[in-house]
Amino acid sequence: MSHPRILGRRAIIAAGTGLACTAIAAATPARAAPATPLRDLYDEAGTAPSPLAKRLEGSRVTLTGLVAPVPTATPGWLALGEAALVPCQLCGGAHDWPIGVVAVHAPGLPHIADPYTRVTLTGVLDLSDSARAPTGLPDRLVLRDAGLASA
Repeated sequence: MSHPRILGRRAIIAAGTGLACTAIAAATPARAAPATPLRDLYDEAGTAPSPLAKRLEGSRVTLTGLVAPVPTATPGWLALGEAALVPCQLCGGAHDWPIGVVAVHAPGLPHIADPYTRVTLTGVLDLSDSARAPTGLPDRLVLRDAGLASA
């Protein structure tokens, strides 16, 4: 049979350990939602929204990619792609836009001049035609109200 004084000591140690674990858990920052791969937002041909994109429409998503200006050069808009979206280095002409490009409306985003900059953005996925109208990318999805999650 345990001595009452020892049992009290064990209870105090257990309670202290529990409080320490709770404090550590509370101080640990929550992890950001994992980034959705850009390619997964389009069907296999890259011409229409995928079933995943249709499920995510209207919700906040996190996307990571390389930045480029949209063809209209409208302030507050940029494109986010899996590959660098730069003109051909041989002829200076525009390449076809690859699969996995999303137009991003981010009016508060600082100017990112380097097209090789990889950024992570969080915003609302919008599949509507009206959202795509000002982008110059009529066949691409739109991430609206986007903000910089990391650079």
